[in-house]
Amino acid sequence: MEVYKVEWIRDGTAVQRAEVQADNAVEAAKTWGAVTIPFAEEPQFGEWIRVTHPDGCTTTWFETEKRDE
Repeated sequence: MEVYKVEWIRDGTAVQRAEVQADNAVEAAKTWGAVTIPFAEEPQFGEWIRVTHPDGCTTTWFETEKRDE
């Protein structure tokens, strides 16, 4: 397992962050619930999950279901 930085993004600003151990980025993205893998560029508005890979340079984003805070 490796350490991934996971961020809950709202309108381009991280509202929650965590460092998690996971086998891959998809597993790390599920820190706060179910996600789907989109086939588009990272959005500028709305909510999504951004995962920074252990190399510190590569990021992947995921769509997520709405949640109550």
